[in-house]
Amino acid sequence: MMKKKCKLLFKEQSGIAMILVALLMFVLIGFSAIVVDAGGLYLEKSRLQKSLDAAVLGGAQVLTTSEANAKAVAIDIAADNGFTVTESEVSTGENFIEIHKTVNKDLTFARVLGFDQTDVAAKARAEIMNTLIGGGGITPVGVELGDEWEFADGSPYVMNFQPGNGENSSVGGNFGFLGIDGNGAQALADAILNGADFEVYDPDDPESYEYVETETGAMVGPVNDAFETLIEQDADKEHCQTYETADNTCSRVVTVPIVEEYTESGSSEVRIVGFAAFWIESVHHFELSGRFIDYVRSGEFSNEGEDYGISGVKLVE
Repeated sequence: MMKKKCKLLFKEQSGIAMILVALLMFVLIGFSAIVVDAGGLYLEKSRLQKSLDAAVLGGAQVLTTSEANAKAVAIDIAADNGFTVTESEVSTGENFIEIHKTVNKDLTFARVLGFDQTDVAAKARAEIMNTLIGGGGITPVGVELGDEWEFADGSPYVMNFQPGNGENSSVGGNFGFLGIDGNGAQALADAILNGADFEVYDPDDPESYEYVETETGAMVGPVNDAFETLIEQDADKEHCQTYETADNTCSRVVTVPIVEEYTESGSSEVRIVGFAAFWIESVHHFELSGRFIDYVRSGEFSNEGEDYGISGVKLVE
């Protein structure tokens, strides 16, 4: 009798164990679903976010010319990264472009629990900042901020490096060249080709205005050669041949400091008050002709200060 009861108890315990194992398997599958599918959702969210970030940054590059073009560029960039974005998912304004996108993601293990798909959403917004206050790749040739000159997109300008010329002429040996690391004509030519670092003020201290030493002497030969090289580098770029279509992919579009007037003879300090983009049309002996243009580039930006046509793009969300 006792033996019979023991067998019955064993069978009951075996049945309970099987139930517990089944429950444990269900729980394990549930945890697997959470871990595997959560990881997949995280990767999809990251991929979508990066794609939208790239799209709004690219669209913002042409936002100053056309909101429609900005939308088209953003949509193309998103497509290149594997996501279809429609016009209704893109919003633009005078100084911003924003995309809201939701995609449907298939689940794997969660199907066992009855969940086949879920939504993954992301948004990105880029804004235009209108005042460049510092950065690299800047041409060390200062343009005087005088009463006779005011920035306007497409406005022509001639930089004269000739002694005694009445227009933009030298003052006591200063021809507009700004001091850089290194001395002499070749160092100046290298800085024209590769750019140098300048700033209006320290971003951490807006009251600390930047003053730079002037580089005296004409140094026309190396300077002319450097500017000619920039023009030649764009020989195969059709859009760079006119100021109306030139952009930040053109070597002949340079960023120049806007400085207070040169008033002292010899090497002296001059204050930088801003920066402007200059499209180089031609280089002749002692003269550099071109036009100031609206332009988008990287660097340190602020929404305060004078706008000389250079804009920057910043992700804000």
